[in-house]
Order: sequence, then C-alpha cells, then structure tokens
Amino acid sequence: MLPLPRPTLDARKVYETCISNARPARVRTALQQVADQVAAAAAAYTEAATKGELHTLAALQHQPEGKPSKKSDKDQPKTINDHLKATYTSRMVHEKSKGRVFYNILLAAAPDGRCTLCGQGLADTLDHQLPKDGYPLFAVAPDNLVPACRSCNTNKRDDVAVVAEEQTLHPYFDTDVNKYIWLVARVSAPFPPAVTFHAEPPSSMPLVLAARVRHHFSSLQLARTYGPQAAPELRTLNRSLKRLAPPAASQHLHELAEDWTVEQPNSWQAALYRALAASCWYAWEVSGGPDATARSAKADG
Repeated sequence: MLPLPRPTLDARKVYETCISNARPARVRTALQQVADQVAAAAAAYTEAATKGELHTLAALQHQPEGKPSKKSDKDQPKTINDHLKATYTSRMVHEKSKGRVFYNILLAAAPDGRCTLCGQGLADTLDHQLPKDGYPLFAVAPDNLVPACRSCNTNKRDDVAVVAEEQTLHPYFDTDVNKYIWLVARVSAPFPPAVTFHAEPPSSMPLVLAARVRHHFSSLQLARTYGPQAAPELRTLNRSLKRLAPPAASQHLHELAEDWTVEQPNSWQAALYRALAASCWYAWEVSGGPDATARSAKADG
C-alpha cells in the first residue's frame, strides 16, 4: 500500500457541486434535501477512519432510505439512494459533469500514477473504501475515494467489514503501516530461483493492524500481482550479476535492498532484494562462484 495524504477537499462542497445541475429539478431538490445528512455522514466517516474503525459505521449502511426489501426492479421509480449512487457515476465520473474536476484531483494524487492499494498497477479509477451500493451517503465523500487500479478495485469487491480485522488498509489513514516491514519474499533453490511473496507482520506491529495487513494482502490477491512483476526483474538481475564476482554481487544486492527499502519498504522490489541479499547461496550461484572470482581477477590484471 502507498500511503497518501488525505484530500483537502470539503465533502459538502464536493457533494453540492456534483448535484448542482442534477436533472430533473425534482431529483436535484431531493438531493439537496439530504445534503446535511451527507455532510454529517462524511464527518462520521473521517472520525471512524482516523481510529481504524470503519466497521463501526453499520448504522449508516443503506441510508438515508434504508435497505431495499427486494432486488430493485428497473421499472420501479428510482429511490434517493439510487440518485445518491448516481451522483458518483453520472455527476462525478462523467467527463462533462460538474464534479469531474474533483475526480481528476483525487486521481492525480496517486504517487507516480500508481495504485495506492497495491503500489504497482496504474491508478486509473477511484475505489470506494466503503462501497457506494451499501453506503450511498459516501458515494462522493473524498475520504472514501482512493486512487486504484482496476484489478485492485475488482478484487476488493463490495465486501463490508464487520470487525476491525477485516478492513483493508486505507491509504489516507493507515499511514503508519510502512513504519513496519511486513512484506517478505521467499527465494527457493535450485537456480534459477523461484520467488513468492507473503504478508508477515512483525511481532512489534499492533495485532489489529497486523490482521488488517494480512487481510489486505489476501483479499487484493497481491501475491498474484507481485509474482509476475518479479520474474523479469530477476532474469535481468541474473544477467547483470554474472558480470560480478560473488563478493561484489552480494554487496550490490545489499545496496539495492537498502535503496528500495528507503523508497518503499513494503514494495515487492524491496522485499525481493532483501530476500536475495539475505540468501546464503544466490550471489555465489548467479555470479559463477570461483570461476567468477577468477574472471574478475583476470580482468583486473
């Protein structure tokens, strides 16, 4: 996950701008009438998210109208909840909508244009941390919208946590998560090695946060995301290290591990290089053992 500063956008202003030209007039009036509820819900969201307690907002689920009694019939009149959800799809995402400026601001905040949930994919959409289908009051709440790739957005689905441990990490509020190194890679012999990725929070990490880290990694299927990225990196690295003697290869791996850990401690790159640097056999094997040492001495002579 890539931590990101909270948006500075005012939730009420965003909502009122999005609905300012809603049509027909009766829909706009209905949306204006719930503006206070939307603003109050956004404030409650921020308070709960700051504490890592989004699961405590169950009372706001399906509000303001309440959970539908049965699956919506498209021939039935749309409800206020339907119009609230459409405030995102039609009045924020739509390129010609009044709210598109806010969509662009939120999306542009993605670090290097990358998904804040996996740190790898292209951030080309906004993910609702609490799904708009279950929480229409949060449909355009800035704190609920994070830049994400489509893969993470899909994998995250519309699941709603009922306990704190089942919450995925929130890029705006879980900024302390990268004070810990919790993403690890495992390198297995024989050569060429295979690499797998795992979420293994340290014992010093608070228990609830550790559970959330594991849930985030599992629910977003990050092992599947990182594995294919690491494979070509490893092949290229293998070719590069063959030019070095084992001691130099080992030093280079440690330097890469340190640099990537500074850049992003829980990136797949940092995890990969930490694992390779810690390997007792990899640098020796890839650089050719004694033959590599002899080649290096001959080149120096």
